[in-house]
Amino acid sequence: MRNLSFLFVASIALVSAEWVSAASGKVEDFALLDHEGSFHQLRKYADTKALVLISVASDCPENSDKLSNYRSLRANWERRGVTFLAIDSSSKDGINEVRTMATAYSLELPILLDDSQLVAESLGITKAGQIIILAPSQRQVLYRGGLGADRLSTTSKPEISVITNTLSKAISGNLDMIEAALETAAEGCELDFPSLRARSNNVPDFAKDVAPILKDKCVSCHIVGGIAPFAMDSHSMVQGWSSMIKEVLMTKRMPPAQVDPTINHFINAGYINASDLRTLVHWIDAGAPAAESGIDPLLQLESREAIWELGEPDYILELPAFRVPATGVLDYEEVSINLPFEDDVWVESVQHIPGDRRVLHHLTSYVVSPARSESSGNVNSEAYMEFLEGYAPGKEDAVSYPQDTGVFIPVGSAVQMSLHYTTFGKEVVDRTMIGLYFAKQRPKYRYSTLSLSHAGERILIPPFVDEHKMTASYIFQEEIMLHGLRPHMHYRGKHMRMSAIYPNGARQDIINVPNYSFEWQRTYRLAEPILLPEGTRVLIEGAFDNSHHNLGNPDPSATVRGGAQSWDEMFIGYFSYQRMVK
Repeated sequence: MRNLSFLFVASIALVSAEWVSAASGKVEDFALLDHEGSFHQLRKYADTKALVLISVASDCPENSDKLSNYRSLRANWERRGVTFLAIDSSSKDGINEVRTMATAYSLELPILLDDSQLVAESLGITKAGQIIILAPSQRQVLYRGGLGADRLSTTSKPEISVITNTLSKAISGNLDMIEAALETAAEGCELDFPSLRARSNNVPDFAKDVAPILKDKCVSCHIVGGIAPFAMDSHSMVQGWSSMIKEVLMTKRMPPAQVDPTINHFINAGYINASDLRTLVHWIDAGAPAAESGIDPLLQLESREAIWELGEPDYILELPAFRVPATGVLDYEEVSINLPFEDDVWVESVQHIPGDRRVLHHLTSYVVSPARSESSGNVNSEAYMEFLEGYAPGKEDAVSYPQDTGVFIPVGSAVQMSLHYTTFGKEVVDRTMIGLYFAKQRPKYRYSTLSLSHAGERILIPPFVDEHKMTASYIFQEEIMLHGLRPHMHYRGKHMRMSAIYPNGARQDIINVPNYSFEWQRTYRLAEPILLPEGTRVLIEGAFDNSHHNLGNPDPSATVRGGAQSWDEMFIGYFSYQRMVK
């Protein structure tokens, strides 16, 4: 018999197609971060025989009372191929409360942070203390309810708990014997769902509630002439793509380039708050209706016409036309263009315009200089080489350096570029341009970028491994002000964290990219720059996923080495900073 709390949640959902079907127990894919910043996606647990989710909340004493039961359950089943995770869907808990709870009670489990409560809604979680058992490969809910006080009575065998019975069937592969999710009475502390109460009275309005979020988070790419595969230029267009929009929101594929929101704040990261996420998903679940007023704010959007975001550049580098064949593997193209400037200049902004996005995968550009005197800009001239900027998937906007900083270009310099082209079945010609914007007066500080990496020969990733870890570090011999960070790996990149270890031994995490995507390689700009004193060690820690769970993996059976091509690998952390010496 279905518990009344779950019936209440389902009755006020007001959706045309619920995630959890009462008959089949089916659930759609979802992804959440845990309290330590690790990424968890239901799809990636397909190899586990069953996934047990334990609902917890920091203000629920019944959780702590049941700790020994949770541990016993885990000890009995984890060694038999069952995975255990906790999930916190309390509207009262933030990251600090969750971490304090994890430490105080030694939960020793990843605690998924369901701050939007959308996963709780989808799974029918109504109380802290509730247990959910999933079959990830079938995306099926097998059990929902208490810790196992209810028993199955039989005439020939001793009574066994519902959980024991369910897990036994799961590990034996007899899931076809479970026609619907088994239910027992939910145990524990009631969770508050304020958004569901509001939703029961009012579906989000497209014009008032939904369109403003789309304008703020989506249409900069989803516009005619933008880089996205479709334009959000009308309600009907968004409604037509609504199922996919919900899927990419719930698996954190969109908005792109999401970073761990609990570590610093970045002005260009793809954040979306819990309230906006709920609004979009609840609106889609309601059938993505048009605005009550009949007004469609997206019809008023203008297509992007100007290619230069900051206006006409002070100087445009036109790269030589390059013919990209229809097929084949291409070596990197190395191009150097001498600059005709008669005086030293400082660059404050840069924009790369790819000639054909379909073939130009990425490029990096540097300022290189011939020998010059010490009196001209205080540059060690013979060794002078400064990173200018790069173009990569998801990194196409104009880049402006922080206030009072710039990249120095001495007289006689050249811009040296490395371009990576990929074929797609049709021969095309690429004519890429780079626009340079000069500072009107000399900046106070030089802007530089450290490329911290392993040499390619140090990378050796075995076949079928889903967590191949690597680290690298560097000690700054001068005081710097850190502004931006960017991890760089290829198709098998999984996650990367960048940290600072200060001269006194204290450690500070600076950024965590928990679900790295080769398609989104932004330089994340800190809202509040960080001063790193002389002697600070910066550290990058990351991992590669060479398993079949990585949908971008060209070949899980390959032994992967370092190299320039995308099916090879790189492990680089870029640190962009201003030198504190004026």
